[in-house]
Amino acid sequence: MKKEVRLFNDNFDIKLTDTPNLLFLDHIEEDVEVNANTTEINGTDGVLMGPTTFGPFNLVLNFSFKGLDTKDLKLYKEKIRNILYQRETYYVWHSDAPGKKYAVYCDSNDNDDLTNSFATFEVTFVVFKGYSESLKDTSQFSLSSGDWQFEAGLIDKDDVHYTHDHWAFRIFNGSTDTINPVMRHNLIIKIHSEAPNGLKITNKTTGDVFEYKESLNYANELTINGVHPFLDNKQRVGKYTNFEWITLAPGYNQIVISGEAVSKIQTEWIFNFIYR
Repeated sequence: MKKEVRLFNDNFDIKLTDTPNLLFLDHIEEDVEVNANTTEINGTDGVLMGPTTFGPFNLVLNFSFKGLDTKDLKLYKEKIRNILYQRETYYVWHSDAPGKKYAVYCDSNDNDDLTNSFATFEVTFVVFKGYSESLKDTSQFSLSSGDWQFEAGLIDKDDVHYTHDHWAFRIFNGSTDTINPVMRHNLIIKIHSEAPNGLKITNKTTGDVFEYKESLNYANELTINGVHPFLDNKQRVGKYTNFEWITLAPGYNQIVISGEAVSKIQTEWIFNFIYR
């Protein structure tokens, strides 16, 4: 089976390997850049450690192309150059890791002419987020689709659901890292509830508690988009909360919904898995 590479964003979607005689050979994910936040204090050994962040890393894709002649090879080089270098960032997907996508910009396109019509290409992308992520988000989750990779391990395949209508349940995070909105990770929680005195969402696994202190009608939708809560996707309602947010640890997270006189609840959890 021919290996494939796809480039896409909201404005374009190109399968690079649909070009006749272009072959995707292999890929290299270069090492993660660790940014340690340290403070040195005179008169003491070592340093104090703060939160560690991760910088961008390179994704290198290798190709070969067999043209008809020198002119054909030259035309293809111009074509791929125009495709790779875009004003906007985009995602790269390749069939060697079919469950992942990488948010990138193209850093270099080195080619080596081996004959007058045959060349190899080494294309270097900068994965600027510092991590790859699942091709789809959990609103599209299906174990039977084959689009998902579980690098944190899948414990119970029968208990992976992202829409719930009860008070206590588990949310599975198949990432290799904690989903944390402060780190600009995608996390959207949609809530419908009859909650005349507000409600709390507690992640007992991480200790996070989000509290909404105003009344809710089931017809309304309270959305926590990252760290920002909205009512019906338009009204900012952060002032009615405890100014906290929810994170998701790798693996299963124990979620509890609570509140005085809460009589009906439905929540949907939408996020991408992230891979270091």
